[in-house]
Amino acid sequence: MASSQTLLNEVKLYENNSEREQVENMSELFAVLNALECLEKMFSRDYISHEEYKIECFKLLDQYKVAMRLVHGTDVEAFAAKYRLHCPAALERIHEGRPITVKDDKGNLLKNIAVIVEVFITFFDQLKLNVRAVDELYPNLNELYTSINAMSRLPEDFDGKAKVKAWHDRLSKMSASEEITDEEARQMIFELEGAYSSFIKFLHNQQH
Repeated sequence: MASSQTLLNEVKLYENNSEREQVENMSELFAVLNALECLEKMFSRDYISHEEYKIECFKLLDQYKVAMRLVHGTDVEAFAAKYRLHCPAALERIHEGRPITVKDDKGNLLKNIAVIVEVFITFFDQLKLNVRAVDELYPNLNELYTSINAMSRLPEDFDGKAKVKAWHDRLSKMSASEEITDEEARQMIFELEGAYSSFIKFLHNQQH
């Protein structure tokens, strides 16, 4: 009887409101990734129209961005692996930052460039204003990482992409409550300003 009672006891996933909110945020991220994976499969099997797919895909990509901002210090690939969520199509869509039916035309390219420049500048401002907390720095760094990877015209060996990825991976392994040191911040500014300069130079060369 005691054994049966033990089995019926509720399993606690959190001890306080803060942990409860984090669990709920992670659940939301899991649901968005799963929904995006299902959407990709439905479209590939011709179960929905191009227009329906495009609308739902943009909606889920926006929801993904919100979810990632709430789940601090999380790398999406590591998150999917940790919780055994097999979603290769969803991850590819996230990295491209747009539905598969939307080509990387000039309009999307200009929008993506504007986002990258804006996030670079915002991130530099944070560091120069002595923001050091991972949960404040990571959302912008993650958006920068995602936006750069979504820009298909950048070559794979683009130096700036590697620098952004290195810092993105580094912060994603830290907890939300941790802070980077002033030395790390100084090095990050140095390397990412170099990445920003390389990006601007690449854009300039593309015009000639």
